[in-house]
Amino acid sequence: MEALLLSHNSDESAMLRLALQRAGFFVKISMDFEKILTDWREIVVDLIVLTFPDHNLPISGIKQLRAFTPAPFIVIAEYKNEDAYVTLLDAGVDLVLLRPYSTRVFIAQVRALLRRASGVPFFSLPVLTKGDILLDPSERSVRIKERPPQRLTQLEFRLLYILIINTGQTISSDRLVEYVWGYSGKGNRDLVRGLIKRLRAKIETDSQNPRYILTVTGAGYTLKP
Repeated sequence: MEALLLSHNSDESAMLRLALQRAGFFVKISMDFEKILTDWREIVVDLIVLTFPDHNLPISGIKQLRAFTPAPFIVIAEYKNEDAYVTLLDAGVDLVLLRPYSTRVFIAQVRALLRRASGVPFFSLPVLTKGDILLDPSERSVRIKERPPQRLTQLEFRLLYILIINTGQTISSDRLVEYVWGYSGKGNRDLVRGLIKRLRAKIETDSQNPRYILTVTGAGYTLKP
């Protein structure tokens, strides 16, 4: 398993890295949050841990990271106030751990998050065919008619899978956030819009005039039967 640790505190990073390594993680550490966001190309990680000073809540960056990956996301911070705590959770964080904390409890919470996030592995799902679309979970790819297959990110796969098994039904943005990212979708419709745009670029001949994934104004999205 791989963990991404984002921290500006070298002492805390060293402590968390050792704890995660003992728990079986390969740990990548970065102190440059902006560079991670810029260079992110579906980095395959099983866990994200972010620590930062109490005066700096990188809410925008957290939302961007959450848009790229469904991996469990832990933030370690000083307690500011209830509003800040709720804002972090609404941004997509799965767990806010307040200082001071025990590394033993931290690892136990990591394991609990991973158990809940594991779900059904892609390879155990059946191949789905709906009209021109063939979705292959074992390869995490989609093929449209005779065109070459396109590899999908985890999030793109989850979104297309949900749309296919609900073909013809309109699914709201909030509900899609719950299905795809696994948390309450209120206020996170931009996540869905961005993911829909990336998925259309892979399966539509003209993403500006989609044939398969249609927007239902004011209601959500649907896959055309």
